[in-house]
Amino acid sequence: MKPSHLVALMFCVLPILLVGCAATAPAPAPVTLQFIGNSCTLITAPDGTRIVSDPYGDFAHPIGLDVLPKDLQADAVTVSHTHPDHNNVAGVGGTPQLITAPGTYQVGPVKITGYAGFEGSPSGPSTNPHVVFVFEIGGVKIVHLGDSGPITDPDVLAAIENADVLLANIDGYVIPSDQLVPFLQRAKVRTFIPTHYSLSTSARWQGAPTVDEFIKTLPADLAVVRQGSEIQVTPNMPKQVVELTPLALIK
Repeated sequence: MKPSHLVALMFCVLPILLVGCAATAPAPAPVTLQFIGNSCTLITAPDGTRIVSDPYGDFAHPIGLDVLPKDLQADAVTVSHTHPDHNNVAGVGGTPQLITAPGTYQVGPVKITGYAGFEGSPSGPSTNPHVVFVFEIGGVKIVHLGDSGPITDPDVLAAIENADVLLANIDGYVIPSDQLVPFLQRAKVRTFIPTHYSLSTSARWQGAPTVDEFIKTLPADLAVVRQGSEIQVTPNMPKQVVELTPLALIK
């Protein structure tokens, strides 16, 4: 075979080899979010970095929810505010970095940004300091509102806009019920995960509705998905409400 023919053959074969390699390359590991209960969540990055947010106390959680799992461990714990149903840092194992203040932090591949504000109330922001946390991992944005009221600060609103997943309290106290959906629409939230609700109508948690009662108030054209305790988070999540089953739910 002439050298010129060999070069031509190589140029013909090389794209096929490259396409074959791309087709067999493993897909990147997903970001997962697990709902422990109340407002407590566990985010796991593709490399295994684990972030727990707002762990609840042994005696500060909805009836029907168990204490935090004994094997719950993390590389970092974020706490939105000082109430005992959000700040049980001692309930998380390992040697996690504690993040309770506004600012920007890097934990493994996870960029965490905290935004200062105040806990919500029916009359508007209270005087109790509060931090909203934004987690960014490989093109994914997750926002944990904790007990924040509706965000009105333009800079903070811009920071949480277009979240792939946003978690917020639905008890009707920190964000009045009639303001929640308009707030989610204004923030252009894709997937919304309700938190901080009663687990049954016979045992109200701080007067909160059950998640099913909340879902009945939503617009009919808003998709609702019910699944287990965990969701995989990818860029450009669909517009939907996802009801996650608390991992610590007493069976």
